[in-house]
Amino acid sequence: MVSRKKKINEGSNEENAGESLSFETALEKLEGLVEKLEKGNLTLDESLETFEQGMKFARVCTQKLSKAESRIEQLVLENGELRTKPFSEG
Repeated sequence: MVSRKKKINEGSNEENAGESLSFETALEKLEGLVEKLEKGNLTLDESLETFEQGMKFARVCTQKLSKAESRIEQLVLENGELRTKPFSEG
């Protein structure tokens, strides 16, 4: 049970650390984990742990991109007024 509590606490620390990562750093870490998985030299447990870490970094990247998209939407200038436009519009 102690190791489970330790894992839970480590997970919380990793999530907090993920928030302070830049998009580029999180993406680099994610790419490194993908390479590690693609090599196929890991045990099943190592693969699962690596996959879980990768999902955390993917989540950080997604959150960072969503925030950037929101900022872009807010900064679109139309007829002298700031208006929100969907990101996909040119």
